[in-house]
Amino acid sequence: MEQRTPDQLVEWAYDQFLEQAADMLAPEQIVDITLEFEQRGAVEATLPNADWSAELGMPVDIALWVEVQVGLLDHQDEFEVLFASFLLPRYVTEEATYVRWYRQQQA
Repeated sequence: MEQRTPDQLVEWAYDQFLEQAADMLAPEQIVDITLEFEQRGAVEATLPNADWSAELGMPVDIALWVEVQVGLLDHQDEFEVLFASFLLPRYVTEEATYVRWYRQQQA
């Protein structure tokens, strides 16, 4: 079975992020993305976090899934702000995706 490459998974998540961010994030976050993403933004593929299993009610097999995080990095190139995390299938025959949006709460 053919698997998506890490670059394909990152591109897929970023495309979904761009399509949905305006509806899912606070206006202040959209301003941050617009002003800071070019310099500090990152879209990175990683192993799925274990808490996806509890949220989905099923085990998340790391051989089948990849988590892609979208956010802003700090000066040490670590995520300072997360806007979204995507759980994407590795295999091209699978289309189901899951997303967590980290909407900033108004003070």
